[in-house]
Amino acid sequence: MRGFLFVLALILLAIWGIGIFLYALKGLFNIVVILAAIALIMAIFSKPKRT
Repeated sequence: MRGFLFVLALILLAIWGIGIFLYALKGLFNIVVILAAIALIMAIFSKPKRT
């Protein structure tokens, strides 16, 4: 029984760690998307104008 509880605790700990990693990754992905949008807007407005 003690071995089963140890394995169960390890599995739950691993799932918890993966959840925290994915939550942090989601936040990082949002920052990257925002930076890409800002770069796109700056590229549109900084094009040299033809005369």
